[in-house]
Amino acid sequence: MKRKAIHFFFFMTSFFIFTCCSSVKKRSWKDEVIIDKKYRDFAGRADSYLQEAGFRGAVLVGRGKTVVFAKGYGVCDEKAEAPDQVPIGINTTFEAGSISKQMTAAAVMQLVQAGKLATTDKLSKFFPDFEAGDKITIEMLLNMRSGLTDHINAADDFFPKNIYRRIEVKQMACEPVEENLVLEYLNQAPLLAEPDSTYFYCNTNYFLLARIIEQVSGMSFADYMQKNIFDRCGMSRTNLDFQKTDTRGYDYKGRYYSIPASLALGCGDVNSSATDLFKWNVYFTGGKVVKKKAFRKMIDSESYGYGVYCHEGAIFHTGVTNVFNSYDGYYFDDKLSIIVLSNCPAAKVNTTTVARKLQKLWAEQ
Repeated sequence: MKRKAIHFFFFMTSFFIFTCCSSVKKRSWKDEVIIDKKYRDFAGRADSYLQEAGFRGAVLVGRGKTVVFAKGYGVCDEKAEAPDQVPIGINTTFEAGSISKQMTAAAVMQLVQAGKLATTDKLSKFFPDFEAGDKITIEMLLNMRSGLTDHINAADDFFPKNIYRRIEVKQMACEPVEENLVLEYLNQAPLLAEPDSTYFYCNTNYFLLARIIEQVSGMSFADYMQKNIFDRCGMSRTNLDFQKTDTRGYDYKGRYYSIPASLALGCGDVNSSATDLFKWNVYFTGGKVVKKKAFRKMIDSESYGYGVYCHEGAIFHTGVTNVFNSYDGYYFDDKLSIIVLSNCPAAKVNTTTVARKLQKLWAEQ
């Protein structure tokens, strides 16, 4: 898809033109934006809020299969010289962070459906040298009840000090670390709780799930996800390649860096756009990625399901990497998707706050 500056089409005021069509359902995924007349007021109020808040990133609000409001704000790289600055559009790619987890979970459930896995399988089946392997099941990984230490958020507890310091240096230099580093130190990392005794958010769970997907499918995790998730959903702008995004973000010291790819595997390695994540929402909730029975199992929770938070008729997830943050939510009553991506740290632009405001504006219609 060609990326066009979103400013060519919008509505309500003198600086953008409203685009509508008499039959929205006939429009294709290739369109830059789809707006229905009845959402014009909401879109105008949403745009005013985002501009006044100084939002930087891309936003998409959709109902069912229809894009209600989508727009990009700011530039892809604030440090680029003026002639080379590219405005953010609705197809611009960002690090999606932990939004990745629901896709990893869906891949696991595909293999369960195929009879190649069971959620009751123990980790010892896949990692025979892991001492706690007989206590932890695949389901405990999926719903964050394994008791494992987080190798990203608590890396100083997971790895020996010298390894942790080396990872820090490599991360700041945007250099790779060894592929099997997590597995190498898995036995040495302490359990924070008895498996299945309590919920504890942990990236290591989804790293291990990605490794299990590789073992069971006989494919690399990247190849499996491309074939069975991204291609199936038509997510042509989504990838798992390290730092392969249209955007760059910077921390408070002006530094650009990402979680090393071998550590983010399965738990935070997806790069995507607002339009592709909308496609994901439509296909995932519509039973096109996993069957509806499997989907219902994934969201059968009052807190954390399989790769998604579940709360009051909605599923959602945030994503926070070092200099990006994101939000993807789906609200069942209205079949409403709210997707917010930013190439700014959460302390500067909080995508969850933006998403909640957009949901409130929607409810006020």
